[in-house]
Parts: sequence; structure tokens; C-alpha cells
Amino acid sequence: MKTIKLATLLILNFFSFSKTNAQTTPNDSIKLDYTKIYALALDGNPKQALPLLEIDPTKKIAQKDLKFKTNFENRFKFAADKSDFLETRKSKIDELLKIYRDYWRFSFLNKEKKTDTLIMKNVANFLKKNLPAAKNLPLNEDSINVYQKKYISNLGYHTTGFGKTGGLYDLLVWKTEKDTVYKVNYEGKETPIKIYFMDDFITLGWSEYATLGRYYPAGWATQEALFCVKKAYDLKSETFRVSYIGHEGRHFADYKLFPKLKGVGSADLEYRGKLTELSLYSEDGLYKRIQSFINNGNYDSDNGHSIAAYCVIRDLSRFLFNTDYEKNLDKWKTIPASKINQAAAKILEENTKSLKKIPNVEKFIK
Repeated sequence: MKTIKLATLLILNFFSFSKTNAQTTPNDSIKLDYTKIYALALDGNPKQALPLLEIDPTKKIAQKDLKFKTNFENRFKFAADKSDFLETRKSKIDELLKIYRDYWRFSFLNKEKKTDTLIMKNVANFLKKNLPAAKNLPLNEDSINVYQKKYISNLGYHTTGFGKTGGLYDLLVWKTEKDTVYKVNYEGKETPIKIYFMDDFITLGWSEYATLGRYYPAGWATQEALFCVKKAYDLKSETFRVSYIGHEGRHFADYKLFPKLKGVGSADLEYRGKLTELSLYSEDGLYKRIQSFINNGNYDSDNGHSIAAYCVIRDLSRFLFNTDYEKNLDKWKTIPASKINQAAAKILEENTKSLKKIPNVEKFIK
């Protein structure tokens, strides 16, 4: 089984969004809703974020917000991508990255159209042309994965392979990596886990493209090891211990406990990873993480991360507030962090018990 099929990517969630510069006259200034813009982009809908960038020309806008507006519109508003995405990441895979860039963009702007066959044909044709061994490449995911990895490896790079993150085929390519072993205490048992720290990325995939580099996969797990985007974390921080080690360690364990669990875009796996995070965070990080899940949760999404975030907030809301979905963070802050930790752990425990009752379970959360 290839790496990307095993991998459940963890999208890096920054806890503070950019704030617009203060204006001398607040009533005639523009403030972009970055939270909503990024949430739509991460859900694969940057097109729906474009109206949020429309501004009254008589009002003021901070220089950095104007720059963001210009760059975002250059990428998604016009018939072709007018941004510098490709120019800023020149490498030996320029032609292949352009194929993916065009596929991501077309998929974002034409949500009603099915694009799986398109990207498979384009990548297969590229590999047949540029890799002699792929001359007779059959048109299927496994074969494309093998030869795309070979092509990228021959150029001296590393990659996850050909497979989907959320609802789209992704492309992650990096130049360097170093491995080390961490000892993780999981359910009372100390387990050594190898972690590969990756650096010098050419591309971090469609989420990086959709959010102009603001969000991207920060790490993932396979059955053999964990992979960490080095620049995403302070290795001494709680974020690394919880949102990386805790979350991805949960995936690492779940691949063995529930080998067929996949849900919609790995929503079930993400649900369990996110509950693990909320069972571990201290007060400083907990409420910020909850806010992130509230911002990005979307039950109707094709993205497993968005579905899982919604389900986590929904189920904790029912447990703690007896409501269907509590969006007000101030209400969450009235609950002690330790009580939220315990509730998340309890829901995760119940989920584990339910999954163990279903042989070869593939999907559970609703």
C-alpha cells in the first residue's frame, strides 16, 4: 500500500490570524475577514471567498490587506492564474507542478465537474513522455503512483506519491529529510516511533496553493513512521507535543487498530486525531484549538478535516452544553480546560468501543 493512501495529512492551524493595521478613522476602513477567507480556501472553495475581497473604493485598506487581496485575486479571479506561484518555486519538477497547479485551480473554480480522470491522464501522459520506464504506463492510480515516485526520486527529491488529500490529488515534494526516534507513551505503553523531519519544500500541495502559503500539511503518519514538516513547529512547544505527536501518534496507532477505517476523506481518522488533541491541551492551547475547529468545521465538505472538525465540536457541544453546535468561544471558556479534556477523552473512548464492535469498519461518524 502506498504512502499517500496511508497518510492522513494534518493541516497546520495557526492560532492567530493577521490583524489589519489600525486606521485613524475606523468607520471608513476595510477589514478583511481572514478567518472566513481561509476556511473557504481550505475547504477547496477559494472562489466563494472572492466576494469577501470586494471593497468600497471610497474606504481605506491597509497595505498588507491590499497586497493579500491583489495576490488572491491574481490567483483565482481571472481566466488564468496571474500569480507568481510557479515562478517562486523553480525546480526540476516545474512541468509536473504546472500540471497539478492547473488541476487544483480548475477543481476549485469548477466544483461541479469531476476532475479525477483529467489529472490521471495528464500525469500519466507526462510520465510516459519524460520517464522511459513509464512508456507503457497503464492508466490507474497505483501505476501512476509508482512511476511518479520514480520520476521525482530520480531528480533527487522526496515525495508522498500519487494520492488524495481530502478530495483532491495532491503533490508534496521536498529536497531534504532527517530521521530520529521519539519514545511516545501511548495508552500506558512506551512505543518508539521514527519521525522524519522534512525541509526545503518545492510544493506543500493544494492547501498551500489555495491559501497563498498560509496553511499547509504540517505532518502525517504512515504505518511505518511519522513525517513532520520541520518549519511548521517549535519542537519544544505544546503544539508539537499535542497537535503533532498526539494527533499523528493517534493515526499511527489507528492504522493498526482499524486498518480499513477511512470514512469520507479520512474523516473518521481525523475525528479521532482531533479528539486526542483536545484531550491533551492545556488551557493556553485548548481554547485556541477549539476556535480553529469552529472556524473550519463543515459537515457538508468533501474534506475529511472539515467534516471531522465539525463533528468534534458537535459531539462535545452535546456532551458539555446539551446543544447541537456551540460556536460561542466565550461559552467554551466557562468550562474548565480539564473538564473539556475529560469529555474529549470520554468521547474518544466511546468511539473506540463502538469501532471495535464492527468488523473491518470503514466509516462510522455521521
